[in-house]
Amino acid sequence: MLLTYKSKYDFNELKIKLESLMIKKGMKIFSVIDHTKNASSVGMKINRSILYIFGNPRNGTLLMIQDMRIGVILPLKLLIWENENKELQITYYPIYDILKEFKLNDEGLAMAKNIDNNIIEMLKEIVVE
Repeated sequence: MLLTYKSKYDFNELKIKLESLMIKKGMKIFSVIDHTKNASSVGMKINRSILYIFGNPRNGTLLMIQDMRIGVILPLKLLIWENENKELQITYYPIYDILKEFKLNDEGLAMAKNIDNNIIEMLKEIVVE
């Protein structure tokens, strides 16, 4: 189930605040994919959209030790994007329900739930409730 929230900041301010929060929470930003720029490179146009690929390497490794296939799900992904009304949105795909399908022990499942809870708490700082 995708979670989508409305941002309380403009695009550039949201990027700065989001990146700062990720780092503050001990996460590493592995990649930033600018969908808008990529669309432009092939002569197409879409609303502003940036995908963050991020996570905590220690936590991800601990989960992958239990089931290496989790590498297809991790790292985490978060999308900031403008809808058709130019309202800035943030979308996160929680991993807990997906990871229940893998071979994780109770500790691993608790970690997955904690990861989602931490991301959602982080987002509450930058979204309209």
